[in-house]
Amino acid sequence: MTGIKPGAAASPTFAFVKSALFDPHVQAPLREPLLAKSIFETFVAVDRLRAGARAGALGHPLRGKNLALLLGPDSGAEVPVLRRAAQDLGARVAELRFTAPADPGAPARDDVRVLARMLGRMYDAVDCGHLPPAAARQVEQDAAVPVYRGLALDDHPARVVADLMTLREQRSPPGASILFLGDPSTVRGRRFVAAAREAEFDVRIAGRGQSTRDDATFLVDATHSPHWSLLASACPVDEARRAENHRSVIQAVLLDTIVKG
Repeated sequence: MTGIKPGAAASPTFAFVKSALFDPHVQAPLREPLLAKSIFETFVAVDRLRAGARAGALGHPLRGKNLALLLGPDSGAEVPVLRRAAQDLGARVAELRFTAPADPGAPARDDVRVLARMLGRMYDAVDCGHLPPAAARQVEQDAAVPVYRGLALDDHPARVVADLMTLREQRSPPGASILFLGDPSTVRGRRFVAAAREAEFDVRIAGRGQSTRDDATFLVDATHSPHWSLLASACPVDEARRAENHRSVIQAVLLDTIVKG
């Protein structure tokens, strides 16, 4: 582990606001204040960050900050996405392999508690998206720094915001409609549908066996999880632009939690 910082950071104050991205069916509350705001406030914050970057005025606002990524056996393509997003802002990123104890009893909880406090002393933020929910909650309670539940994972609210931004760039509501193909009852599905409606898209849920030949402006194909397909006029959206939007949303969350805390 590198980048030890002096002293422990003060515990951040999180705003638990029920936006469309807040899902009461998920045990963990939404702990990124930016994403707990209205979808439009989040869009504005991300657009402001991108405008600053284009103007060369963004600089490296996370210079001197340290982010720890707790990696598990299932860690994959999301790791370089989060690493690049943080490093582009000037942060130092450490990737730490961690296997949560198989026995969830008291000794295991004590081990996770010790780990969390150590991370809180050494790092300014921690991502633990691949930890079991109980271990992740323990890290949140004891680290005293911002803790993310897989900020770059496809089922994180940041992905929902990025995908909706990508669609808005093609055609903005009102007047733009989305045909959602797949299961809208999953965590990601609920978040997407609710946030899309908050963003004033007309969202239609495709019925079983319904043809995708619809007059909707966009088709969101969520049948092949975790990678959803976004189509406009039967053509896939620009995946490079979609990835750029995802990175920008991640960066906005990092700045909002680490810098503003």
